[in-house]
Amino acid sequence: MRDQDKYTENQNVTLRVQEAKKRDIGRNTARIDEETMKKLNIKTGDVIALVGKKESAGIAWPSYPQDYGSGIIRIDSRLKKNTGASINETIQIKKVTVQSAQNIVLAPISVKIKSNPRFETFVKRKLNNYPVTIDDFIYISIGISREITFKVIKLRPSGVCTIKPETTLRISEHITEDEEKGSELVLYEAIGGLQKEIEEIREITELPLRHPSLFNKLGVKPQRGILLCGPPGCGKTLLTKALFNESEAYTILINGPEIIGKYYSETEKKLRDIFIAAKDNAPSIIVIDEIDSIAPRKELGIDKMSHRMISQLLSLMDGFNSRGRVIVIGITNKLELLEPALLSPGRFDRIIEINLPNEKSREEIFGIHTRKLPLEKSVSLQELAKSTQNFSGADISAVCKEAAMFALRRYLPQIDLESEIIDPELLEQIEITPNDFDQGLKKVSRNVKIREKLIENNKTKDNNY
Repeated sequence: MRDQDKYTENQNVTLRVQEAKKRDIGRNTARIDEETMKKLNIKTGDVIALVGKKESAGIAWPSYPQDYGSGIIRIDSRLKKNTGASINETIQIKKVTVQSAQNIVLAPISVKIKSNPRFETFVKRKLNNYPVTIDDFIYISIGISREITFKVIKLRPSGVCTIKPETTLRISEHITEDEEKGSELVLYEAIGGLQKEIEEIREITELPLRHPSLFNKLGVKPQRGILLCGPPGCGKTLLTKALFNESEAYTILINGPEIIGKYYSETEKKLRDIFIAAKDNAPSIIVIDEIDSIAPRKELGIDKMSHRMISQLLSLMDGFNSRGRVIVIGITNKLELLEPALLSPGRFDRIIEINLPNEKSREEIFGIHTRKLPLEKSVSLQELAKSTQNFSGADISAVCKEAAMFALRRYLPQIDLESEIIDPELLEQIEITPNDFDQGLKKVSRNVKIREKLIENNKTKDNNY
């Protein structure tokens, strides 16, 4: 059996990276199919090496039935960051001999932490049996809705190790110079209830920009414009932020009201410069937030300056001069106020309407926003989803934040606010209860009702008009 293990350790399999399902995010798991596991003599729960631009480690877990035989591996953004891999890129996996870490030094990212044996014990307890390699980024939840990112700057022995109770763990007081990008950036996996919309956006943006030859072969021009519309707080801007972070294309964000200049022809020049920059750096994506502010309907009695802005934007989107491999994404809460000429083929070819989430989507969104929260076991996301009809994704996020604040108020009398470091044992005791969520729901529900009343009043005014 030892000879077989040595043989399989020298083998590796190349798999294509796909994003993890929501349930696997933050668990350091790598989903691979049964055939690959047999080939490498890997069992469920084994630690495996993942080699992309750099080597990291994850925990092998069986793939979902629909992924059998597809040659893919599902990993979350944290493992992607630690391996330097992106969606649809390939990485190699292999079986490794895992050693117990003797010594490990972690450096905090963007936050200074004083050396404290109790805090180091707390972190080590959190990382028990966690697989690490040198230069890995590690994420530790601290209290309510807070996470500290560390980088492994020293590890002995070298290779893939697991942290054990006997491991000597030290936290450096010096902040590493590496710029942390993974924990704060919005990625597709952090968006709940919009899987269909994400797939549609990726189909339009990634295929033509990465593989234009496919469209040349078919003899058709790819779609070059997407319009995202729907009520506020439903994830339109969040989608574009994820696109910015996931896409390899050059990206430019235009905020509609901010681009409007006070001088004659200033706005038109800004628009021309942006499209020229996008064309020069193609493949590229331009996102225009609140596009209705720079391209309102002409029937609304707009002034000459607005007429010029609209004409300039129409010209840039499908004028005589080709804009090259540039995709334009518009965002609006008020589709009825937008100039209809923008919706013709060649401009915004695809309109994606993003509505309020249904019950299943709300449960998924709650799952995302409570992923880092210390929930009491009796908290039911399913019940919360049922209680939040007509809530947007932003409303659900607000409910979770309010619940966390209500929980925090219960523990404030036990916290020494003058101390720089809160007692780790107290941090582990903090839990958010169903009652905290009830309080949060009551607070946010008032805002939702006011918004619904305003929307209804606006509809009545429009009908009267």
